[in-house]
Amino acid sequence: MAPFKTTRWLIEEVQTFLCLVADERIQRLLDGATRKEKVYQEVSELLAAHGYQRTFQQCREKLKKLKSDYRSIKDQNSGSGSHRKSWKWFDQMDAIYGHKPTSNGTGKEDDLSTDLLESLKDEEASISEENSDDAPLAPVAVASPAPASPAPATSTANMTSQRVFTGRRKRHREDEHLTVLREMLAADVEQQELNRAQQERNLQMALDDAVQARELEAALRREENAETAAFNQAFLGTLGQLVQALSGRRDPVPPPLD
Repeated sequence: MAPFKTTRWLIEEVQTFLCLVADERIQRLLDGATRKEKVYQEVSELLAAHGYQRTFQQCREKLKKLKSDYRSIKDQNSGSGSHRKSWKWFDQMDAIYGHKPTSNGTGKEDDLSTDLLESLKDEEASISEENSDDAPLAPVAVASPAPASPAPATSTANMTSQRVFTGRRKRHREDEHLTVLREMLAADVEQQELNRAQQERNLQMALDDAVQARELEAALRREENAETAAFNQAFLGTLGQLVQALSGRRDPVPPPLD
């Protein structure tokens, strides 16, 4: 498969992704004996519904990276010493995986057992599809495993089954964590609505101020025009009176001499 180009995950995108992954049904499918490719495909479609385009491979790799960082920081902070690390996704990851039992160290056994089960389920699904044909199948020779291989595989499978059983018994504790995550998301949405409403109020106030300024300017112009008209009228009246006065004082013209 050709490598696909990845882009940086946004903070809002990771927060939405964790809210989706924290869902009880998604966690049950991820913990159960199912083909996880379909689960990550569903998460990818749910992300697309929120406006984020990610393939199921990107969702799988992102969750694996978040789990690895979470285990690393949790192991370091649980040890002795004052060098404690902080991580912005620690609380949300701890709400999802904090109650689940982890293996010693970095949790690599979890990832190995998960990959082993996924591989086995994929092979079983492929064999099941081949058996659905009418053509008879040739006998399949099964090679004997090496002496040291069965014990770790069996131990890993047993550990995985125990974790699944324990996780199902403690599933009710996730309701409180999911409620906290949903409240955080709802608070972010409410804050965005408040900011948008404040911006609209500020814009309306600016428009009202502009309208009042225009009305005041128009009133001043009307008053100025009225004063100019009154002045012109008074000036014309005075000028007319002056012309009449000058006409009345004009000397009579003497008669011509013979």
